[in-house]
Amino acid sequence: MDFQNDQPIYIQIGTFIKEQIINGTIRPGEKLPSVREYAVFFEVSPLTIHRTVQYLESEGIIETRKGIGSFVRTEIQEKLSEDMVSGIIQDFIVRMHHCGLTDAQIKAAVSQELEGGLK
Repeated sequence: MDFQNDQPIYIQIGTFIKEQIINGTIRPGEKLPSVREYAVFFEVSPLTIHRTVQYLESEGIIETRKGIGSFVRTEIQEKLSEDMVSGIIQDFIVRMHHCGLTDAQIKAAVSQELEGGLK
């Protein structure tokens, strides 16, 4: 994990956990590692992980059961995947518009890359 960008660390960790849910590394209904385990894994303070948990709860991705732990909501995987893909695509389009490309140019460039194979 590279904590070099402008996004808060707890958001970066939350995004990493979301990606693990989407790709099936963490399954719906599964209990997440404890705050301390995540703090050691990510080499951050437990407070940062606590903020990550609060962030994921506020997004409806996990639920915390007092005294038991945090669990991935069972119905979240498909919606999470759709939301993340949509967000990535929207960010990409905005960045391309800032580079001066039209929608038609963006479509053509994407088509060309897909036909040529991703590098």
